[in-house]
Amino acid sequence: ATMGERIEYIEKMLGDSADQHNQELQALKSAHSKHEAALAKNGKDAGAALSQHASVAERIAYLETLLGDSADKHAQELEALKAAHDGHAKELASWKDAHARLSSEARAMGAKHMSTSERLDELERRLKHCFDA
Repeated sequence: ATMGERIEYIEKMLGDSADQHNQELQALKSAHSKHEAALAKNGKDAGAALSQHASVAERIAYLETLLGDSADKHAQELEALKAAHDGHAKELASWKDAHARLSSEARAMGAKHMSTSERLDELERRLKHCFDA
């Protein structure tokens, strides 16, 4: 091939390549425009959605309030349980004292009374004495 043919061939290849690059560049620009429009639309939607949500600081403040209220409520309930427990402990102590006193009285009364066999023996002795006389 002559030098002129070779140059023509190179020019044709470069021209085809430039045309192909130009087409691809236009396709990229078109795709970029579509993505840009979609991003703008979604950005507005996301901005609207974010404006409806509480900020992180607001959410943390809300959680702290809930936890504080809950902790205060639990502390009050715990104090009420402690007071009730103390009342039950005092009541139990008084019942124990009453039981001990009643048990002691029952033992003392039992010591004063005769058993059934002792009472029967005593009755037989008296009846014998009445019939013997």
